[in-house]
Amino acid sequence: MGADKRTDKRTDKRTDKDAEKLPPLNALRHFEAVARLGSFAAAASDLHITHWAVGKQIRLLEDWFGVPLFERRSRGVVPTDEGAALLNDVKGAFARLSGSVTRLRHDSITRRITGVLRVNTLASFALCWLIPRIADFQARYPDIDVRLSTTSRRLRYVSDAFDVGVRSGPEDAAGVISTTLMPDLRLPACSPAVLQSDPIRTVADLRNHTLLHSTSTRTAWPDWLREAGAPGLQGARHLYFDHVFLQLGAAAAGLGVTLASLPLIEREIATGRLVCPISEPAWRGPDYTLVVNTDRADDDAVVAFKKWIMATAAQDPVGLTGSEPVKKVRRTTLRTEPSVR
Repeated sequence: MGADKRTDKRTDKRTDKDAEKLPPLNALRHFEAVARLGSFAAAASDLHITHWAVGKQIRLLEDWFGVPLFERRSRGVVPTDEGAALLNDVKGAFARLSGSVTRLRHDSITRRITGVLRVNTLASFALCWLIPRIADFQARYPDIDVRLSTTSRRLRYVSDAFDVGVRSGPEDAAGVISTTLMPDLRLPACSPAVLQSDPIRTVADLRNHTLLHSTSTRTAWPDWLREAGAPGLQGARHLYFDHVFLQLGAAAAGLGVTLASLPLIEREIATGRLVCPISEPAWRGPDYTLVVNTDRADDDAVVAFKKWIMATAAQDPVGLTGSEPVKKVRRTTLRTEPSVR
């Protein structure tokens, strides 16, 4: 116990000595204001104190350093060489301190938000887009209990069993608020291995490949081929899947070419598991839409999730790393069938 007390005393002495190496921090604040505004009077107004008080702090600081920090001129003051060097360091220190304070206040606020958040999305969106990113939300808001469910039903028919959801296209109905989350651009995509024996350089080359379909977007290929100027084109084979995420998984496994929603394959494109061999027409289907239950719109957890997912979607613009750039975008309304995506 005695040793601990001696250690504490030594630590206190070191802290006191370290403090003696620093000039008065309040005086530095006054110094920065004078240097930034170019006059004692402007600094006094900015700090809501008297001209005399500002001058006193500057004199205190100049006495501490033993050098003049400002040159007095007819229209104000300018830093001396020593003052300019000090100002550079002071501005950097204040900026770092301000950043630390902002982060700490934000962390304190976010960690106080608690509650249960019921999120309902399309199965493909949950598996391919939301789940790979949801850890970031949980790290920011560890006291919010996220409960994720999936269905393709319109959220107005889900009643009050959800707080926030994501759908393809807007939902205009009583009891829900729709906000565009991000565009849904679609292009043919496949594994690089598929292209080794039969490259795809034009739309016509798709006739040599297996085309992959999902039951919920069964008209997607015919509609896209019509936009591409090849309405009668048929693939060598056709494979059908119940879910979009199975269709995308089959493409990554080299089973054929899929017409992919680019937001859902961002990571596969980035890692090289999928490529988009041709870049037009890039077909814009119904935008991904954030749907909020109006009864829960003001809940802190819902507000936090909405802010997070909107910011995350904005930071993840659709890109085609390893593929051709998107050259042309056409907005088209996709015809979908009532099946889980």
